[in-house]
Amino acid sequence: MLICIPGKKLRGMLSLGDLILDISTSSRSSSLFSVQSPRPSQKFKTLKNISSCIHLERQKPLLVKQFWYLSLSNLALSSKIPTYLEGIRDSEAPSEEKELAEISNTQSIPEIGSSKPHEPLRVMDSKVSEILNILRRHFSCIPDYRNMPGLEVRISCSLRFESGAFTRMLGIDTTAGSIEEIDALPAIYATVLKFSSSAPYRPIPSYRIPFLLGEPHKNDDDASQNVSLSIVPFENGSREEEQFRASVLIKLEPREPTPGIVDVHIETNAENGQIIQGPLQGITVGIEDMFLKAIVPPDIPEHEIPHYNLDLFTALWEACGTSSNTGRETFPLKGGKGVAAINGTQSVKLLDVPATSLIQATERYLAQFVVGVTGEPLVHIVREGGIISNIVWKNARDPANDVTLVSNFDTGPLFLTYNGEEHERGSISDSRKRNLGCFLVLIFLPPRFHLLFQMEVCDVSTLVRIRTDHWPSLAYIDDYLEALYQS
Repeated sequence: MLICIPGKKLRGMLSLGDLILDISTSSRSSSLFSVQSPRPSQKFKTLKNISSCIHLERQKPLLVKQFWYLSLSNLALSSKIPTYLEGIRDSEAPSEEKELAEISNTQSIPEIGSSKPHEPLRVMDSKVSEILNILRRHFSCIPDYRNMPGLEVRISCSLRFESGAFTRMLGIDTTAGSIEEIDALPAIYATVLKFSSSAPYRPIPSYRIPFLLGEPHKNDDDASQNVSLSIVPFENGSREEEQFRASVLIKLEPREPTPGIVDVHIETNAENGQIIQGPLQGITVGIEDMFLKAIVPPDIPEHEIPHYNLDLFTALWEACGTSSNTGRETFPLKGGKGVAAINGTQSVKLLDVPATSLIQATERYLAQFVVGVTGEPLVHIVREGGIISNIVWKNARDPANDVTLVSNFDTGPLFLTYNGEEHERGSISDSRKRNLGCFLVLIFLPPRFHLLFQMEVCDVSTLVRIRTDHWPSLAYIDDYLEALYQS
């Protein structure tokens, strides 16, 4: 039998083995359980202000803290799911519809030359055929979340609690002396964090923490001294604070790539035997949390992955265009009868940011999603940085290595002319004329969507061409790009 024995005084971080005692089945062990336990009403304690002393925080802060998310309801009278929410559908019609269709076909007289009411055959060139083959291969690796586990989004957090505020909340008198020694620090045991959200995510699994020691009390003089310091050395603070923090991993399985709020509820045990529960501060989920790398088929050799990612970007870019020939195609998914279609849309964003700042921000936040860099000046700058690697480098001046998506490097990005002032038009054109090159960014949005950036980098501005097969995500991309490059 295994029981947990909370000690009154603990030195340092105790392992789980220190907290568990193996008791053999003997006559003495029965006496342990003969003691009458307190009534549940005496041990159970709900605290509404527990979030004032127990904190669950993100380890990586968001660029954009979005306190809203786009919720689209079906305003139609029918119960059919709208097309913008119908991410995955069955490839075969239900059996009842099949039987009705077969009965109607047998009772009707078929027309000459057409035995089935299919759409007319389309003429497909080699380029469209190659694009469809790439897309079919890509979608065959995306799991059908209706029949198997979907793709997860993981948010790393840390849990901590303040010793002084925690003991005062429990009604323990601390006026006799300040909490300074680890021997006197409180601890919590068998903590369970439960998560819920109104956003379109699957039920979020809970997270368990065996033991956590409270943070030492800080005097007012120490607190004021820490506030006055603008730079804190890593070696002095971070390693000491790790023993008072517990890592927490929140696993989300989105049904739609939208931000939201994850509500947190804690249940834990104090040293005095009280079972404490209450709500904590929620965790904000941003659109950037939905950014994943595209799935690579397992049969692709490692040295061919950069070229595969670039080919996938090209295929998705064409499929999400307004003049795409793939709009009526459906692509089977992995693990089931589900199929998905691409309904693309596009947008444009002009960023008045110098090229140096834009390149640095791209290398810091989007390096893992860059699949190609074009243009000799930009290729030279990015290669010298050494942060972005394992991609396809294209020199626009070499016709053999030119990328069909990016052309005309002699003209600058899009600009507007007001009141026909040609002299101002010429000055703007001269200042933004030199085009350094282009970043090609491929982002996967679970459960099956995509976000594509074609960033034409100039000296003082950048034109971002955006294409996606999930148009509601455009509502968040504008704020994200503003925070990413203009903060």
